[in-house]
Amino acid sequence: MFVRMRTNRFFRTNRFFLAVMPAVAVAAWAVAVPAHASACPPRVQTMYITGVDDRYQIHTDGQLRAGLVRITFDNDGTGDHEAQLFLLHDGVSFAQFKADLLAGKPAAFSTDAAPRGGAAAISAGHDQVLFEALQGGTYAVACFVRDKNGVPHFAMGMLTSFSVAGHLSAAQLAGLRPARRTDGQISAHDMTFTMPAVLRAGGLYRFRNTDRVDDHQVNVARLLPGKTVADALAWFRSPAGPPPFVSSGGFGADTPGGLGGWFILNARPGNYVAFCLVVDPDTGRSHAAMGMVAGFRVTADGSRS
Repeated sequence: MFVRMRTNRFFRTNRFFLAVMPAVAVAAWAVAVPAHASACPPRVQTMYITGVDDRYQIHTDGQLRAGLVRITFDNDGTGDHEAQLFLLHDGVSFAQFKADLLAGKPAAFSTDAAPRGGAAAISAGHDQVLFEALQGGTYAVACFVRDKNGVPHFAMGMLTSFSVAGHLSAAQLAGLRPARRTDGQISAHDMTFTMPAVLRAGGLYRFRNTDRVDDHQVNVARLLPGKTVADALAWFRSPAGPPPFVSSGGFGADTPGGLGGWFILNARPGNYVAFCLVVDPDTGRSHAAMGMVAGFRVTADGSRS
């Protein structure tokens, strides 16, 4: 995070993700690698996060250690859910982060923690698989999707924590990547996305926040039949009724210049939008309402047909 008045633009107020979104809308590992073994691919550990309407369940294949982690987020709830990760700062307990978050204190997102990816919102009955290089420390998992009364899911119980042991250098973390070939990259910067015009269903895509100031995420959503990118943008600017899209996953918010991560595009062919729901602290509007919405197409093989 940048240490300045606009530091941690992720949530400098208590508006959080989905300040104006209804319940149907989307919100906003490995063993440590010794330096002498950098040429050997690490054994990727696995982590499963299951979200229901009032809690998370987390399962791992042992103690997580700093390194690359394959995370599967299953939405077993009745509506949209996400699994946004935060890395707590040194000396901050999960109890303190939870108390500040539930109290709506800006400290939860400045002095307490920093966003570190995770799974963007996905509709009920679906899952999002992603890969992240995680540093050792304590992590929080939270869902900022709101119910029909405007209550964020984290306030209803969808807030928990997990720990990662060990420590890797910045160079070691940056050198970690999935063994599978990456199909492309999505970069978030300057209130826009740089990304392929056509993505492949089931493809592995890297997300990077290359902005110099703002936290960003990439939400992926399938446009409903007959709906356009312009319809989605208009809805973000003045939400009324159900959104013109279906939540389809993506990668959670990360800090400017962060490592980002990779996510598998669990989508069927069709027309989609990518957008960011991080709230701008000066205007109180989501980045999507400020124009951070991009259209793209998903095909079965990545062709332009």
